[in-house]
Amino acid sequence: MGRFQKKITALAAIATTSVLLMSAACGNISAVNAAESTGPTITVGVESNVPGLSVQQGDQWSGFDVDVAQYVAHGLGYAPKEIIWKNVPIDQRAQMLDNGSVDMIVGTDAITPENQQNVDFAGPYLIGGQQLMVTKSNSSISSVASLPGKSVCTASGSLPAQIIASTFGSKVTLVQLPTYTQCVTALLSGSVDAVTADGIVLAGLKKAKGDGYLKIVGKPFTRDDFGIAVKKNSPHLVSQINKTLGQMIRSGVWQSDFESAMAGTGYTLNDQWNKPSQLDAQDSDETVQWNGTDS
Repeated sequence: MGRFQKKITALAAIATTSVLLMSAACGNISAVNAAESTGPTITVGVESNVPGLSVQQGDQWSGFDVDVAQYVAHGLGYAPKEIIWKNVPIDQRAQMLDNGSVDMIVGTDAITPENQQNVDFAGPYLIGGQQLMVTKSNSSISSVASLPGKSVCTASGSLPAQIIASTFGSKVTLVQLPTYTQCVTALLSGSVDAVTADGIVLAGLKKAKGDGYLKIVGKPFTRDDFGIAVKKNSPHLVSQINKTLGQMIRSGVWQSDFESAMAGTGYTLNDQWNKPSQLDAQDSDETVQWNGTDS
């Protein structure tokens, strides 16, 4: 059993008390080099360039995913200086959990049967839906029904890529690039007709990268439950994360962090849509399932 797993086991009896003593909103977070910590550390995987959710600027990390990750790490018994932040590309998540490069990943990773074959999930910590973004001058794409005959870009290996491929096949030219930011560059240059991702992701990109030239069109055409991914067969860890997420939601910290992260993007929190009402991602008798009440 590794140092991380030993620490999680030792914390089981005191996790609930630790959560109740947690502070309010986390705010921006400094990335800490492992060498700076003299105690146990936890390595958290996030993406480095998703405006509003997770952005790295030098040794600083900020965004809603980062806030959630720090809150959860605190609930597991780790101080901010004991968190090691690591950029995790979408198509390498399961591999990095499996080989121990990271201990958990917070990064719009959808809880699907396919993904659950490779990792365990706590959560969901956020609920969203796939949408489209085009240039403001584009009047030919108003919804997902407008896509046949068009080209659409999304991140390599992402769920949005799978949805477009399975729905449209050869009727749509699917372009996959390593990051959503690169897709925005392709859209602004005219290389593709649209970018698809979760609407929350698109809102952050539109503000940070769109420079007033982009718009989000159509209603969400999927429902995506985003979970915190951990190594396969980790029901006890999932249980502890779910306890902490439940406290974050009940306390109001979840909502204040989300609204702060989305400020200025034009994205408005839908309390019945974005906020999880229960945390039951992991199918295990050992997993705590929160149903939105304190009972």
